[in-house]
Amino acid sequence: MAAASRWTCLRTSRLINASVHARPRRSKEEMLESLRKLLATNRLEIALIAAIGLLALSVHMSDAPLIDWDEATYAEVAHEAVQNHDYLNLTWNGDPYFKKPPMLFWMIALSFKTFREGEIEARLPSMLLGTMTMVLLYFSASAAAGRGAGIFAAIAPLGFYFFVARGGREAATDAPLLFFMTLSVLAIIRAPTHRAWMILAGAACGFAILSKGLAGAIAAIVAIGAVAMIPAYREVGVQGLAIFFACAAIVASPWYLYAAVANHSAFWSVFVGQETLARVTSHLEDHQRDLGFTIDTLYREVGWLWPVLIPGAVLGIDSLRTGLRAALRRIPPDAAVWVLWLAIAAAAAFAVQTRLPWYILPALMPIALLAGSAFGAALNAAGPARTRSRCAAIVSLVVVAAMAPARWTKINAGFRLQREHSIPSYMMAIRARNLARERVGGELYFAGISLPTMVYYSGLKCHFVAPSPTGGVELISDEGGLPPVGFHDLELVDPDGAALVVSNYDREWRISVSGDAPAGRGRHRHIVRLPPGAIAERKIRD
Repeated sequence: MAAASRWTCLRTSRLINASVHARPRRSKEEMLESLRKLLATNRLEIALIAAIGLLALSVHMSDAPLIDWDEATYAEVAHEAVQNHDYLNLTWNGDPYFKKPPMLFWMIALSFKTFREGEIEARLPSMLLGTMTMVLLYFSASAAAGRGAGIFAAIAPLGFYFFVARGGREAATDAPLLFFMTLSVLAIIRAPTHRAWMILAGAACGFAILSKGLAGAIAAIVAIGAVAMIPAYREVGVQGLAIFFACAAIVASPWYLYAAVANHSAFWSVFVGQETLARVTSHLEDHQRDLGFTIDTLYREVGWLWPVLIPGAVLGIDSLRTGLRAALRRIPPDAAVWVLWLAIAAAAAFAVQTRLPWYILPALMPIALLAGSAFGAALNAAGPARTRSRCAAIVSLVVVAAMAPARWTKINAGFRLQREHSIPSYMMAIRARNLARERVGGELYFAGISLPTMVYYSGLKCHFVAPSPTGGVELISDEGGLPPVGFHDLELVDPDGAALVVSNYDREWRISVSGDAPAGRGRHRHIVRLPPGAIAERKIRD
């Protein structure tokens, strides 16, 4: 009797496995029809997720300033591209810029040209891409484990600080990277139904590489791993991979080839040497961090999802009753690809020696998908475990919902603190801009590190000079012949050669802490009246 019961369970598991893994090949017409039906059937959930994403990621979207470093840098690159009518030879502060590929800059430039230039327009592409990434997560998880799984997976990234900040709210290269990477993996998952999906997967990977260079190649490694290691994807074969890489090359290679040929020295030394190879092989951050920092950052981002372990454990225990091998066979191929994606993205974040905290972002998307699928599978469980699984899913949902307000408050507090750190350079830039209008132009000299917020909001050429070797307060430049500048002073040299002390960074920091910082919106809209005696004039020494 026991043997017959065991045979029945194994036969049932094989039938379930066959139904899950079987993916009959479809014609292009059938593929397009299924997409149309999918959009029509899920339009309510799509609208809900899009509304939540737009609402959450647009918070403080109009607030100034654009943040040092990345936001203000990328906005300035886009501004100069529009100003110079040159979208291939990018510049920042008037100098050639090769630190990042051009995808985000093209998007921000399009936003500037379509609307007007300001904080909202600079952040608009990232906000839209972040919202569309959430929609893609819904499609991925709902196809594997139902609508509940899709909604959970789509909303979960709003609990990840770096997704909210760099994947949606800020003008950052991570937003297009995550969107195109998620789109590429989604298309890879659908490839066994029709090889044409590899066209979309490869093109999306190409755009990811155009967004953030080597990081975009994670999707390509996922494609190779899926075909080589997951049985359901072996039928995609070498031909499917060839299609993938051909499409990725068609999309990404033109700009890279142009940059390598037209700007040979700067491209190879800055983009390839410094921004790619040096980041992988050495520590470029201000404070060297070990592997533990990356692990701790990953835990801090996803630790709040621990309640999902409850339904996951219930499902795992019930599945093991039919045997480990049968349980593994019942894992959907979609989930296998997500695990592969997570392993590759996490390994990349751990391997890179420059350990910036947001490098874990590509690993957060598969975590959201796996968490949503665990919740959805428990919610839709059948058989004797149905009651236990549903109760576990409901308990996990209640606990996550109870934790959400505190998590959201913490995310917003961190985002607000980061923006406040950029206020001193923003205030100095506005003062310099107003003074330059009175003096009919000029150039700025700042005694300190580069501050992109100052460059963007001043609209002037900025020279960032370093302390002299003697250790005094007088500062020099490698070029020589510049005005002496006090430490953290900002000076405007007008067209007549007069050096005007605009302000001091430390003074502006004290003002910003006291809450007297000017508020406003728009690069071209700030007119700040300076208090009497705020400007001291002196002639440049011969």
